[in-house]
Amino acid sequence: MTTFINTRCPVGLAIFGLASSVAVAQHQGDIGVAVDGDRLQVFGPIGGDDTGGVFLGVFGDTGFPGFTSNPGFDAEPGALPAGRVGFRVLDGLRRWDSDLGSWSTPPEVGERLEISFITLSTVVEDTAIDGFDLAVQPDGGWHRHLNFELLDDDLGWREPGVYRLDLALYSTMGLADSEPFTIAFDFDADADEVEAALASLGPADACPGDLDGDGVVGGGDFGLLLSAFGTPDPAADLDGDGTVGGGDVGLLLSVWGPCP
Repeated sequence: MTTFINTRCPVGLAIFGLASSVAVAQHQGDIGVAVDGDRLQVFGPIGGDDTGGVFLGVFGDTGFPGFTSNPGFDAEPGALPAGRVGFRVLDGLRRWDSDLGSWSTPPEVGERLEISFITLSTVVEDTAIDGFDLAVQPDGGWHRHLNFELLDDDLGWREPGVYRLDLALYSTMGLADSEPFTIAFDFDADADEVEAALASLGPADACPGDLDGDGVVGGGDFGLLLSAFGTPDPAADLDGDGTVGGGDVGLLLSVWGPCP
């Protein structure tokens, strides 16, 4: 099981933007930022196993409910050319539905997420939105902790659970955007819920349909799918619509035979 590491950076530094402009070491748990060829690259979390573009934040870890400044972003000195780096939000805010074993669509989530840095602010609701960019440090590093705050819904309520934010980084230096990555935020969720939500964001199955893991999509897999028919079992829900049904049978039959 992959270990996710959370930083504990003082709230004051994040709120007032006073993070050091000269980084002597990268901060454990941050999202690594670098340049790979002609594009930005995201990796990490720093100090842990590479999670394939999935990172974990915990609301309340700095003592304020519904607020965190973690994970931060950290490029080593000399990693970036002069310019600015920013973020794009690729989808609206989503929440893990434990009953269905899938992510709610953004319109189903009444809460919003504010992302801010000093006077800059972006509020994530139901759709994709461009965020803001911040200057690369004079030493070529980029260590920034944004403020993430979960905002109440229209009834003044924030539902406990795991919230999902899909992002990509952009630059003003002519570099291509980073690959998409995800931050999952734990807001008073239980451990099993967090584990299931993170597992759903893991690398795609190299052989979809091989439910029994024997390297072949065949009769055993068909039997497992039929036994889960009509349920929200995420392992057998090959088309990701929340229910194991005819569409999943069709997908399984389309990949029948030895795995690639």
